[in-house]
Amino acid sequence: MKERPRRTAGRTVKRMFVAFVLLMGGCAGPGADLFPITSVEAHVRADGTNEQWYDLDGNGRPNFCEIASEDGRVVAIGYDHDGDSRVDEKIVLADVPPEEHHHLVIILDSVPPMMVREMQAQGRLRYFPPASRVVAPFPVMTDVCLTEFFGRAPVPGVESSFYDGQRLHSGLGTYVREENVPWVAGTDYHLDPSMHAYAYLWQHAWYLRDLRCIQEVFAERDRAGQKLTVAYVVGTSALGARQGRNGHAKGLVALDRFCQEMVYRTRGRVRISLFSDHGHGLQECQRVPLLRLLRQLGYQPVTGPLREPDEVVVPEFGMVSCAAVHTLQPARVAGDVVALEGVELACYRQEHAEPEGSAGREVVVVSRTGRARIDRGPAGLRYRADVGDPLKLAPILAELAMHGKIDDEGFVADDVLFEATIDHVYPDAVHRLWRAFDGLIVHEPDVLISIAEGYEVGGPLMSRIVSLASVHGNLRPLSSFGFATSMAGKLPDTVRMDELRAAFQSIGVPIPDPPPADPSQ
Repeated sequence: MKERPRRTAGRTVKRMFVAFVLLMGGCAGPGADLFPITSVEAHVRADGTNEQWYDLDGNGRPNFCEIASEDGRVVAIGYDHDGDSRVDEKIVLADVPPEEHHHLVIILDSVPPMMVREMQAQGRLRYFPPASRVVAPFPVMTDVCLTEFFGRAPVPGVESSFYDGQRLHSGLGTYVREENVPWVAGTDYHLDPSMHAYAYLWQHAWYLRDLRCIQEVFAERDRAGQKLTVAYVVGTSALGARQGRNGHAKGLVALDRFCQEMVYRTRGRVRISLFSDHGHGLQECQRVPLLRLLRQLGYQPVTGPLREPDEVVVPEFGMVSCAAVHTLQPARVAGDVVALEGVELACYRQEHAEPEGSAGREVVVVSRTGRARIDRGPAGLRYRADVGDPLKLAPILAELAMHGKIDDEGFVADDVLFEATIDHVYPDAVHRLWRAFDGLIVHEPDVLISIAEGYEVGGPLMSRIVSLASVHGNLRPLSSFGFATSMAGKLPDTVRMDELRAAFQSIGVPIPDPPPADPSQ
């Protein structure tokens, strides 16, 4: 009997999964109340201000306007109470007393800053100053990023499927039980993880449901006198992952209309702040079957304690562009995986051979043609290439040396290195790779891998069930940069994720610091 082709079996699995989801439900329910897609009238006044008038009653006559300054940012709103298309009540946003503000912070999964800036250039998100860039930690994963933002590091694992030294935790079970998300304690709303499959299958409907739930939670907290509401939205990740750029465009237009609606219904009292945990690669990807390839190289995959030099544990869950490997031989594994198609960089930690006042350990980063070491000392970070130049930093370091910004031992101050490398092919990579092995993750992988653009890794079943148009996880700019902007004020042009909470606080957004760590834990 002829063997059934594997792709047919994969289709059967996919159909069974979809049928199961359909049987279980999937109706998102009503969406959010959104502002009209466009104005019905526009007027430019003698003082240079621009009025965009909207019909919110559906009677064919405009009754509300947004008043923007010459730079295009909305600075006031106006209500027409008698139907003559003139402002009867004008509210200047800057004049609303701070004690009346209700801050709404919305965390949008996977939205790249360039798309936000493009939307702003075309007249969307006019209540906000130009979007800033937020540098995500590496690995570029939601739980890692938001744990840094809320100051609750370390996160248990890179993602929901993680290895604790004794066993490989089930990705789905950990995900549903929220065992890898210490950051959710800082939110007032997030979609239950058991419903995320629906969000990825019916992206737009469930995204609008997310926004509607935020409106409801905000209203409840407002009635209770609360001054801060923090919400996390998974729907933007689903839109971008399944539909790429078009999905993000739809999500951002709906977000703009949501913000307009919130300003209108609160009479200008809301102060909305937006940010994303990271970006998105915005291209379809080919899967790297990492576990199978390691087996073909001669390694022995296991899920329990590592006992032999050739044994490896490779968590596979989400479809992403980074990977973790646990092994007793990190240098050998890292050197072997970078030879594989789709793998760009690998890094691992080892004891430092030359203390020289540094931290006693170093992070080694390897590419196909290079090997370099990163360590920290009192004066900052140091990057030393032994072979080649894996992070392509030689020209930048030469420029810094020429200007006397590298000390005699090769260390560079953190802020100097940040400014010099933030627009590099691997943004802020020296700091981010060091931080990856410096208390960011409880069950720290022995090897971390950055996958090349156009490739992804992840669970084989998930890859058969879902096709993605965009992923995240690697060290490249599209994945590494999220965005941030706030009605409360201008943020720094570029800020690291672990510094973003303080940046929001500095402009008056009252995001609390995390509670002190319990010494008994």
